[in-house]
Amino acid sequence: MSNQKSLIVTAAVLAAIFFGPQAAEAQSSCPYTNASLQGTFAVIGTYGANVAIAFGIRHYDGQGNLTGTYLVNEPTAGSTTGARTIATGTQAGTYTVNCDGTGKITRVLTQSNGTTTNQVDDFIITAAFPTFSGVMVATTFVDAVETPSVIVPGGIFLTRTQTRLPN
Repeated sequence: MSNQKSLIVTAAVLAAIFFGPQAAEAQSSCPYTNASLQGTFAVIGTYGANVAIAFGIRHYDGQGNLTGTYLVNEPTAGSTTGARTIATGTQAGTYTVNCDGTGKITRVLTQSNGTTTNQVDDFIITAAFPTFSGVMVATTFVDAVETPSVIVPGGIFLTRTQTRLPN
């Protein structure tokens, strides 16, 4: 019995020696990278004080590239009855994640009418889980467009919450 305890203690000490420094090193390295955004995310966007709402799906490849689709439910320009217009389109672009979980997305939106627009968004990761390599993978993040919306007129800004969908 004493030999078994001695063997367990020796194994624990050796594990601490060999794995302890690596674990500490992983913790001190950059926890957020482009690999932090990977998978498919549901997107819900709010324009101004709920003037319009957007829904979409985005795919992040973990290497700095994204693609997606969107639908915007917005007021019909000039309507006095509260009529709504549905705008749809696609998007593609790149992203960069900083060590602190903030970052920037640069993308091109292509509306269903063929109009294209360049957009830049700033974001922060608000929920994530760690991987064995020490990189955090986002489950939720929030972003905001740097300029007023080109889809919903009137100088209105768009903010979005993006939530990772199950694989």
